Amino acid sequence: MPIREARLSDQHAMAVVLGKAFFNEDLFGRIMHPHRSTYPDDVALYWLRRIRDHWFDWRICFLVAVANDHDGKEAIVGVAEWTRQGTGSKAMELSMLDPRNLGKPLSMAANRISAYIWPNRAADPAKADIFDRGIPYSKHYWSGLRADNWCLDTLAVHPDYQGKGYGKSLVTWGICKADEENVHASVMSSAGNEAFYLRCGFEEIVGWATEGEGNPLAGVPGGAILFRAPRKAARD
Repeated sequence: MPIREARLSDQHAMAVVLGKAFFNEDLFGRIMHPHRSTYPDDVALYWLRRIRDHWFDWRICFLVAVANDHDGKEAIVGVAEWTRQGTGSKAMELSMLDPRNLGKPLSMAANRISAYIWPNRAADPAKADIFDRGIPYSKHYWSGLRADNWCLDTLAVHPDYQGKGYGKSLVTWGICKADEENVHASVMSSAGNEAFYLRCGFEEIVGWATEGEGNPLAGVPGGAILFRAPRKAARD
């Protein structure tokens, strides 16, 4: 399936795909956006602001899967966010004097202004950051030998295009990157998608993002953490 690196002009379309794909998912849908049925379009605001916050982190690769719409024009139907973690990410960082470093603080400032003018009415303000607050409870899984890895932070395919291979293509991109660099690949799965990631090349569930005393994600369905070992280490 055709995939390419995302462009700045793709951000809105990417947010729409993410909003629709996760609309009824437990964490990003039911828990974080309990008012989504009343304000369905507002769900995309969460994803648009998240994309913008991450866009100028040069360790992150945003990918899109594309298809032709009814008019024969390119339409974005899938989104993936792959992040290079560990020592290998240093080569992707910009020098301190690179003017592109201004992109991140400017984008985050624009997000804050946007959130004030156009609040996400579909969200529960008390739960809007529950995912980010839960991350520290599972960070230890990405330490030691697993610290150097390509992590699939986000994967989504528009509901109208699911089951057609777009998701697998977006996953395969990062799996191949990890294999080329002989490092781990990792992902945190939403509920019910563990078998999909295992079919795509991830090898084992090493833990759950919902574990840990005081974890705000406790009781949320899903959260399986899967890894794929480096190919050379696996052969050895």
